[in-house]
Amino acid sequence: MTHSTKTQLIAIADLYEKSFFDHFPEQGLFWGKTDVALDKFTDHSLSALRQWQEKEDQFLNQLNQLAEADLSHNPEHITYLLLKQHLENNIADRICKNELWFVDPLLGWHNTLTMTAEKQPTNTPEYQRMALTRWQRVDKIVEDEIQNLTLGLKDGYTAPKPAVERVIKQFHLLINTPIKESPFFECAKNADNDEFKELFSHIIAEKIYPALTRYVVFLEKNYLPQARDQIGLSALPEGKACYQAKIKKETTLDISPEEIYHYGLQYMDQLINEIMTIGQKEFGATDLVEIFHQAKSNPKYLFQSEKEILAYNESALERAIKESPLWFDMMPKAKGVLKPYPLHRAKTGAPGEYHPPSLDGSRPGIFYINTYEPEKRSRADQEATLFHELIPGHHFQIALAQEDMNQHSVNQYLWNCGYGEGWALYVERLADNMGLYSDDISRLGMLSNEALRAARLVVDPGIHYMNWSRQDAIEYLKKHTALKQETIESEVDRYIMMPGQATSYMLGKREIEQLKKLSKETLGDKFTYPEFHNQVLKNGTVTLPMLKEQILEWISAVK
Repeated sequence: MTHSTKTQLIAIADLYEKSFFDHFPEQGLFWGKTDVALDKFTDHSLSALRQWQEKEDQFLNQLNQLAEADLSHNPEHITYLLLKQHLENNIADRICKNELWFVDPLLGWHNTLTMTAEKQPTNTPEYQRMALTRWQRVDKIVEDEIQNLTLGLKDGYTAPKPAVERVIKQFHLLINTPIKESPFFECAKNADNDEFKELFSHIIAEKIYPALTRYVVFLEKNYLPQARDQIGLSALPEGKACYQAKIKKETTLDISPEEIYHYGLQYMDQLINEIMTIGQKEFGATDLVEIFHQAKSNPKYLFQSEKEILAYNESALERAIKESPLWFDMMPKAKGVLKPYPLHRAKTGAPGEYHPPSLDGSRPGIFYINTYEPEKRSRADQEATLFHELIPGHHFQIALAQEDMNQHSVNQYLWNCGYGEGWALYVERLADNMGLYSDDISRLGMLSNEALRAARLVVDPGIHYMNWSRQDAIEYLKKHTALKQETIESEVDRYIMMPGQATSYMLGKREIEQLKKLSKETLGDKFTYPEFHNQVLKNGTVTLPMLKEQILEWISAVK
C-alpha cells in the first residue's frame, strides 16, 4: 500500500464523518458522540438535502479515483469498501424521493426529536444555553416538512393512509402529555438548575407543542384526505425500481423480490414443524394459529406489572452475561441495560430497540422495552427479543465496534441491516445452543420471532411488489406468528414505511448460518465458536459480501 493512497483515504473518511455529523447532528447524539453541534437540528429543507446529496456525489467521485489495490489486506480497505457501498446505495435510493412522503411512525422526525431530548447533555451552563437555542427551532422543522409533503402531493408522492393515521395518533399523545412528563422534558431533568427547567418548560409549552399541533392539523386536514390508499411502493412513480434499490441498501445483497418471497415460503414450512413439536408438548395442539393463540393469551404466560416484565428480562440478561464468555472471546467493556419506552412510543406499539452507549462511557447501551399494558403481554417472545437487542446481539456488535481503535471511526456509523439485523437474529437461535431460554414457552418465542422474520420475507415483497393490501399482510402475520393484533398492525405499518428493511433479518441470518456451516465442515476439529464469532464481529458492520470474503480468508488461513 502506498502511503499516499492510505493518506488520501483517511482524509476522505475524516471529512465524510465530519460532514455527516455537521449535517445530521442528532445522529451524533444517537451514536454517543459529544463533539457535535448541540444548538441546532438537521435542516429539513429540500435545498439543504440537495446540498448534502452533492457532497455525497463528490465523496464517491474521490473514492473512485483512489487506487483500491493499494489498500488490499489493510484496515483501510474495510473503510474504503464500506464507504463506497454506503454512498452508492444512498445515491441509488434517491429514485424513491423519500423526502416528499416522509410520514413515518418508527423513524419519523418526531421520534428523532424525542431521542434527541433524552440524550442532549444539559449538565453545564454552556450545554443549557445550547439546548435552549436548539429547542426554540422546532417550528422550522415543521415548516420544512409541511412544504416537502405539499410538494409531494403535487408530484404524486404521498405516504399511505395507515402510516399517516398512526403518526397522527403519536402526535396527539405527545401534545397531550403534561409538560413535566413529556419526553421533551427529559432534556431538562438532568440539569441541576431550576431556572433552566422553567425556561425549558416554557419552550415546550410555547414553541414545541404549538409547532407539533400545527403539523398534526396539517396532516389531519390537508394530508390524510389525499394520502394514498395503496400501501406498496408500486403505487409511486418508479416504485418497482425504488423497491429494488431499497433491498440492496438494506441487505447489501443483489437479490430479487421474487427470490426473497419464495425463500420466505420455504423457510416458513421448516419452522412450522419445530413449532408444532412444542405446541403438541405444551398445549396438545398442532394447529399454528391455536398454538400461537395459547402462547399469547393463556393467563399463566401473561405479566401482571411493568416491574414483573423488567425483572423477567433482567434475569435473562444475567444468564446471557454469565454464559457469554464460553462462546465469545470478544466482548465490549460498555454495559447494556434495560429501559421502558416513553409512553407515546409504547402506546402506539413500539416493538423494542437498541441505542448504542456513549463514546465517553457516561451512558451504557440501552434496550428500550415496551412495558405498556403488561397484563396483555406474554412472556413467550421476551427472552428472544432481549438476546437480539442486547446481549449477545446488537450490544455486542455495536459496542465492540465503538471500542475498536484499529478501525477508522467512520466505520461505526456505516450501518447496514443485512449484517446488523442478521447477526441479532442469528444469536436468537445461538442462545438456544447456549442454554439461555428458561422453558419451552420462551423457545416457542424464539421460533415465533423466526416465524415473524420468515413471514416478513413473504409480506414485504407482497406489499411492495405484488400489490398486497394492508389486510392481506395482517392476515398472513396472524396465521404465522404469535404477535397480538396491535403489534401486528404496528409491524405491517413499519413494513409499509420501511421497504426492504424487514427482509434483511432472515437474509443476513441465512448468510451467517451458511458461513458457520461451511466453517464447521471445512475446519472440523479446528472450528470453535469463539473464534468463528471473533471473525464475524472483528470488523464491525461490514456488508454481507465482505463478511463472506473475510470468513473465507480465515478458513484458508486456519487450514
